[in-house]
Amino acid sequence: MEDEKLEKLTIRISKEKKEELKKLVEKSSYNSISELARAGIDKELNIQIYKDNLDFIIKELDKIIDAKLNPFIKSQRKLTAKYLRTSAINTYLLGELLDKLLGDDMHKQFINMLTNARNKANYYISRDTENMTKKDLYDFYTIGEIYRNE
Repeated sequence: MEDEKLEKLTIRISKEKKEELKKLVEKSSYNSISELARAGIDKELNIQIYKDNLDFIIKELDKIIDAKLNPFIKSQRKLTAKYLRTSAINTYLLGELLDKLLGDDMHKQFINMLTNARNKANYYISRDTENMTKKDLYDFYTIGEIYRNE
């Protein structure tokens, strides 16, 4: 501030506002109304600078958040892949077991049920739940209801 060359700026305000500023200076760490006004102008300019650069700030914050979240997202993908692999193994193992224990008819029925379940699952997984009707949402959440103890 001392190195800056200050220029005079004249403003007109009401007598009431000038009195309020005097009271504010008495209660604050500012030495004069001029100092308080300069601080207010600085704050307003800083706010405007932040507003002008908000898009840049948001992009930089997004990059930081993405960098922090990427390891977590990758770990979740690995867990999902492992779960999917285990689920597929269990499904096909059950099919083989039915074939060996109960013969062709039960195995064919199982393959039929598996195909129907896969078709329903693929149908509902590809759906946008945000735009589903209430009936579709109900159907979506009750696909496996008879197999759960609800």
